[in-house]
Formats: sequence, structure tokens, C-alpha cells
Amino acid sequence: MGAEKAFQALATQLHGADDRTLLKLVAVVDQLAKRGSLDQLLDEHRARLAVIRPPRPMTLGRLVVLPLEELLIDGAEWTPGMTRVPRDRLGRLIELVLEAIDPDLRRGAASQLAGKSMHDSALALDVGREIWPAAGLAADAILARGRQTRDTELRELLTPLRIMQNLMPVAESLVTTIWSLPDRPMLALEPAGRARIGALLALASAQGRDCFLLTAELLVARTELPLAIIEAVLDGELELADRERQQASAMIAEACQNEMVRLFRSVSLLPAGTGPSALVGPLRTLVANLESLQEVAQKVKFDHRELRRLKAEVFTLIEARLEASLGGALLHAFGALDDDTKSADCRALEAHAMAAANMRLMAKRIGLATKIDFVFAKALERFRAILEEAAGPGAGPMGATMDRIRIIELLFDSRSAMQSLTRLRQLAHAARAREPA
Repeated sequence: MGAEKAFQALATQLHGADDRTLLKLVAVVDQLAKRGSLDQLLDEHRARLAVIRPPRPMTLGRLVVLPLEELLIDGAEWTPGMTRVPRDRLGRLIELVLEAIDPDLRRGAASQLAGKSMHDSALALDVGREIWPAAGLAADAILARGRQTRDTELRELLTPLRIMQNLMPVAESLVTTIWSLPDRPMLALEPAGRARIGALLALASAQGRDCFLLTAELLVARTELPLAIIEAVLDGELELADRERQQASAMIAEACQNEMVRLFRSVSLLPAGTGPSALVGPLRTLVANLESLQEVAQKVKFDHRELRRLKAEVFTLIEARLEASLGGALLHAFGALDDDTKSADCRALEAHAMAAANMRLMAKRIGLATKIDFVFAKALERFRAILEEAAGPGAGPMGATMDRIRIIELLFDSRSAMQSLTRLRQLAHAARAREPA
């Protein structure tokens, strides 16, 4: 019970923690030899951690999986056979691979990493040049043993081991290419970025079909731009015939589409009360990939019907979640604003309003402007009714009124905010005109 209480206490601390507190808690977790379920507590904070980039200790295990980072997913989302690496099995995977590496090489590498952080990219590459090929050979040896085993745990690791086996020969180029790319969300790739990706794909194609396809899939996961990767496959200097290029491009498009189906399902399973701020990130990924796949459809043969179905389902999801938020939590918080509202609560409401506005733009980007504009037009009427009622005669100070105008500006647009403010002035003028002389 003591461990369970400690676990719950840490979960409580992480929930709502500011950046400084989060960094301290991550540092504590990083010092543990066995992290286990503690890694699950960090899952919901990984987007924040990717932004603030805390200094993570450079360990041999972390270095081994560095080339695979873009393929890591939460354990709950993973199923055997999926070309992804589940985080909840990462510890066992690292343990197996390190046990199979020459002890002298392992000790020497570990001593070089002691006390260093993952921010030391030069050291990571220097040690990685020795450890990554050894990890690939270790994965190969474990796979040979694992195919004959009845050990369920090991059999579930066969796909992650195959990923490691195939990607380790291009690990250095893979890592440096990923480091060179701009942060998400990426709207496009510069020519230099396309050239680096083309060079990496050429290197991977020389290693064989599996290495090539896994590298391409990893690049799609990182860039969220399947079109850019497929163009590099179709037009790059690869050791592939035209037919093979078309087949590879189709497989990349299908893999990306399957990944978007998986992401859509995970988003659609979020609780009904999930706010726009939590939805906007995964939905941005979905819409960016749908746009890219729509362009790919003109060049590559894959299941276009599934793409159209997914597009319709994503829009239905965006529409339903926006209607629920605009008529529920957002509207309620808007109505509850007053001069005593804490600034933190007001900022949270502003963040939700901006996220909802972003979701509206996403729906427009996939060609569904008319329906989503109608949803927002109806919502604007409700928000204005609250604004006008709260700003009526005897309303007192104008602070809450101006906060509401700000929310309308963020949620709808500046024109709607100005029209709302003009309407308030007209109502105030009419009220004064009715007062007895």
C-alpha cells in the first residue's frame, strides 16, 4: 500500500504541475534504475517535455533507442505486429539488447556517458557509432533465438527487435537527419531538408527493403508530411526501379493512412468533456496528414476510399467536439466570468478559445468550411446573448465585459468582437435614452 500511495501522490503532483515542478519530478524519475509504471505518469506530459526539453541523463539504454524515438508510442496504443515500439516494453527491450552486447564495449561506453546529458549531441554520436552497430547485431541474435521460443514476453518484442535490427545500420544518418529537421508542426520542408531526407533514404535503400520502408515510415512519423517523403522516393537517387518506387510509395501512403486511423480512434475515445486544448494537437496531426495524403492520391495508388471515409470521420469528430464545447464547457466558463475570476482561469479560457478557433480552421482545411461556419454562427448568437445580459444596466465594472470581448475575438474573430462591442454601446445608449429626465 505504501508504494501505491507514493505512486498516487506523484500522480497528483504531476497533474497541474508548472514547468519547474515538472522538471524536478522528471529528474527524480530519471535517477531510478527501474522506472516501470512511473513512465506511464509522464505520458500525458510528453508534449510539454518536448517543448521545454529538460536535460535527460545520457544512459546507455537511452542512447540505444535514440534512433527509434520517432516510433515510440504509448503501450496502450500498441498491438503485436505494429511497426512501433511500445514505451511500457522499452525497459525489457533495452535490457535484452544490452545483455547481448560485448561486456567490455558496454562498460566502456557507459563510462563515457557517466554524468553527461542527452544535450551533448557530439558525445551521443561518438559513442553511438560504436554502440548502434553492436545493438543491431544483438537484436539479430535475439531474434534468431526468439523465433523458436514460447516466451510470450519475448515474442511480443519480436517486432521492436526487427525494427532495431533494420534501423541500426543507418542509425547515425537517421539521428543526424532527425536533429536537422525543424520542430513540429512542420508545414513544409526546405530544399536542404528534402536533400538530407533523400540522402538518408538512398542509404537505407542500399541496406535492403525492410530498412528502407522502416526509415521512410519513421520519417513520415517525424515530419507528418507523407507527400515530402513520397516525392523523395519517386524522384530521389535510390537503388530502386520505377515499379519498386511506386510500390514503396504506395506502402508508405498506406502505412501513414493506417497510422492516422489509429490516431483517429485514440482521439475519438477521449472522454466527451475533453476540452479543445487537449484535442488540438492530435487533430492538427490528423489534418496535416490528410492534406498530404490527398495530394499523394494524385501520384500513388492506394486505398482512396479509406482516405475519403477517414476525412469524413475526422470532420464529424471535429464538428461534434466543437458543438459540445461551444454549447457546454466553453459557454459555461464564458458566462461565469466576473471581476473576481482568477487570472489563471481567464488564461485557461483564452487557451481553450484559441484551440477551438484552430479546430475550426482545421475543418476548413479539409474542405468543410460551410458546415463549420454554420456551427460557429449559431454559437456566436449564444455567446453574444450572455455578453449583452451580463453587461446590462447595473452590471458594475467593465472588467469582465472586456474579458468576454477578448474571448469572442479569440474564438470567432476581431470583426465579431468589434460588432459585439458596438452592439453593447448601442444598448447602453438606448437604455440611457429611456431613463426619465
